[in-house]
Amino acid sequence: MPPLLILGGISGAGMTTFIQAYRPIFITITFAFLGAAFYLTYRPRRNSANEGNAIHSPVAKVMTFNKILLWAVTVLAVMFLFFPQLVTNALASNDQFTDDMQKTVIQIEGMT
Repeated sequence: MPPLLILGGISGAGMTTFIQAYRPIFITITFAFLGAAFYLTYRPRRNSANEGNAIHSPVAKVMTFNKILLWAVTVLAVMFLFFPQLVTNALASNDQFTDDMQKTVIQIEGMT
């Protein structure tokens, strides 16, 4: 699919401008899924006869691994949430970016 978009003249920059309008929705969905994952990971569990309370049981090892991955994904999600601001702050000096940079008018002779 991406090669077809590129052949159609739609680049990654064009897609980001289209998706930028939906960014708040994607952020809300991401944090809703993270909230559900934290609830399912850290909720109190019933002890069953098979699990036991041993720290070295297979279930405990899997849950520890799940918690580590959940925190890693959460850190990545927060980093991606602030990525546009971080890049803008890192690359921008006071006089590089202005409010009127959203609009560009280019006049070419013979084109309307």
